[in-house]
Amino acid sequence: MSRILTLWLPRFAVQRRLLAEPSLRSAPVIVVRRQPRGVMTVVCWAWAEPPAASREEGRGHRAAGAIEPGMPLAEAMAVLVMLHGKRAGERAWIDHDDPEADRAALLELARWCRRFTPAVAVEPCLPGGAVESLCLDVTATAAFFGGEERLARTAIWMLAARGLHARGAIADTIGASWAAARHVELAAEELAAGELAAGELAAEAGAPVARGAPAGAPRRRRHVVVPPGGHERLAALPAAALRLDGDTLERLREVGVDTVGGVARLPRRSLASRFGPLLVRRLAEWTGQRPEPLDVAGDDRLPHAGRTFDFPLSLRGATEETIVGCVAELVAECVRPLAAAGRGVTAFQVRFERPAGVAPPVVVDVGLFRPSIAVRHLVELVRLRLARTRLPAEIEGLAVEVVAAGPVVSRQRSLFAADEAPAESQVEQLLDRLSGRLGRGAVFEPRAVADAQPEHAWLAVPPCLQGGRPQIPPRHGDWRRPEDPGAAS
Repeated sequence: MSRILTLWLPRFAVQRRLLAEPSLRSAPVIVVRRQPRGVMTVVCWAWAEPPAASREEGRGHRAAGAIEPGMPLAEAMAVLVMLHGKRAGERAWIDHDDPEADRAALLELARWCRRFTPAVAVEPCLPGGAVESLCLDVTATAAFFGGEERLARTAIWMLAARGLHARGAIADTIGASWAAARHVELAAEELAAGELAAGELAAEAGAPVARGAPAGAPRRRRHVVVPPGGHERLAALPAAALRLDGDTLERLREVGVDTVGGVARLPRRSLASRFGPLLVRRLAEWTGQRPEPLDVAGDDRLPHAGRTFDFPLSLRGATEETIVGCVAELVAECVRPLAAAGRGVTAFQVRFERPAGVAPPVVVDVGLFRPSIAVRHLVELVRLRLARTRLPAEIEGLAVEVVAAGPVVSRQRSLFAADEAPAESQVEQLLDRLSGRLGRGAVFEPRAVADAQPEHAWLAVPPCLQGGRPQIPPRHGDWRRPEDPGAAS
């Protein structure tokens, strides 16, 4: 039986915009979609840093429940003003939905998630829904991270370090993990209730009872692991967790069925005729009777290169020049097709693959402020990162994969200074080297923001050269206030 990890990034369209523009965290962000008749409806919305008064009174939670996807924009604005006041409506930042950009950003994130497993796919968007999920086949890789529980927790924490809020679940099928990831707390309660019932039966039989979480422990969870064959214990999840469309859900509500367990108890012979073929297919995918393979073919548009050794290669006696030389060959192999297409590397990763069954690969992430096709510069950034990385004793392979790319701006050089790069290019390379040496959070540019307190009237953002936008999204905790230790401009 396969094991699937689903990473759900709620309101990813808003999260993507907040990463690109950190100053939007202080304003309500609403992503809308224009319907065929011209009506603007809400796709998703969030207010990352609402006023303190709203947080204390819990207005933010009420607004989150009152403003729902599909609501007309005018109605959503009225609810926002009613809960947070007229000032909130004036500060609201409204943007049109861009599913292609969301999917491109998720594809970039999927390539980054290959450190957990080679099989990563962006889940197909439901009709009328948003692209918000990644599916990872962790059948053979969970043991590298100390088990499924630690793997799910590590994935959530590493995404949080990049500034992305995610929830995850591991189950036997894509359908079960998708449902559990969107209802983590309810799924955890159902699994805990099942374990408690099993413990009571074991106590009656004289067996020791397993102790659960201590009293008073926080109930808020971000991940859950459904044991093999445990999808039957998720019967209390809502019927929408089966990935059904609105018409099917409406038909189920008409007959009083609103949970997965209620759907499973319906007679199978009449399901297709009464509710349509989609319900029958989703039930079969939920239980695993119908296979649902991961579609990872569309995730290889950016170049990658690798070398696999016949026998594990020891790095104990290898010099830095030897390792960097191997990396340079792979980097040049990846840059060549991008340069021919007029594109450059903005982010790539170097993976040192360990022997099978030993440990997960050691991954070195490298990001740039502007696209580059200079192999020498890219290799130098890898060298700076390797100085801060503990390499494994043995590797069985080496891989370089481009995670993000962008158009390269061609600059004319001086006639008699062919070997000298333009001043702007030198500044960009200096910023890249400083980020590689000190960390990306230590290199920033102050930007003025409206705030009553002067010490808070600025925000640290990625450097913007010639008014351009940074290509690499900031990671959580990278942009610091002046009082934070380790900040440098």
